[in-house]
Amino acid sequence: MKSILGYTLILILIASSCIAQKRFENHGELKGVIGMYEGNCMPGPGVPPCEPKPISTTIYITQPNQDFQWDLLVDSARSKNDGAYTIQLPEGTYSLFLRDENSFVCDLIECPDECYCHPFEIKADSITVINANLDHATW
Repeated sequence: MKSILGYTLILILIASSCIAQKRFENHGELKGVIGMYEGNCMPGPGVPPCEPKPISTTIYITQPNQDFQWDLLVDSARSKNDGAYTIQLPEGTYSLFLRDENSFVCDLIECPDECYCHPFEIKADSITVINANLDHATW
């Protein structure tokens, strides 16, 4: 009886492992560090360059778009206290937004033909690195 139960548990573990693997087929990894510029960042002689401090905030991944829209949300994650985050995404093109208090901001807008907030591409079995920052500094 115990051996049947043991074999059953092993089969369940193997099956769940296969299901988890299939879930991430054709997926890539998005990772990076989120920081914040704060204080006086005015450049000048003898003034060291302003560096962002790592923060914990929410990263939102949407279908490519100019403005954040809940109905375009694909996934989200929270960066750790050291700013690091990782998200598994299916192959495709996306926009990245950061939560800044009560608003959604993007780190970069590119406008070749249409404007999209921080567009990036995910390819299967590869890693895309995006380090993004919130800007609360005086420049």
